[in-house]
Amino acid sequence: MAKAMTLTPDALKAPQITPKAATPARSLAAQPKADIKADQVPLQVRIPREEARAIKIAAAERDQTISEFMLACFHAYMKGGRTS
Repeated sequence: MAKAMTLTPDALKAPQITPKAATPARSLAAQPKADIKADQVPLQVRIPREEARAIKIAAAERDQTISEFMLACFHAYMKGGRTS
């Protein structure tokens, strides 16, 4: 425990020391988001768990990311004749 001392004006003017444990981690704050390209925008979609698993498997079988696979599916859909 810290030693007790008398409160004087000089003691109150002492600089505050912030413990290192109270500061945010520097490694997380300094990392730029290099994996997201500037021209890409995240899109969130809610789908059933079984279909999400099937999409992940299909993308992995084609050595694609899920984003690449879903974008290819979208382009194929837009290119093909669709009936509403």
